[in-house]
Amino acid sequence: MDKLSLVMNKTNYTEEQLSEMTEDAFVNIKEACMRLQERTKCENAVVVKMLNDVAGYYLLQDDKIKDNN
Repeated sequence: MDKLSLVMNKTNYTEEQLSEMTEDAFVNIKEACMRLQERTKCENAVVVKMLNDVAGYYLLQDDKIKDNN
């Protein structure tokens, strides 16, 4: 079981639900990145930087939640 599954299983999702949610999220994020690149003609490195910034935001939110508990 990967780290995402371990974390999300705390919310009582089934493996099938987790798999579907992960696939849906991946497809949605990928499509958003493709639209961004089509509009701006930016390179992959720009998209990767933006995705890392988004990931960093969520990691900080997670840290804030942990600090409040």
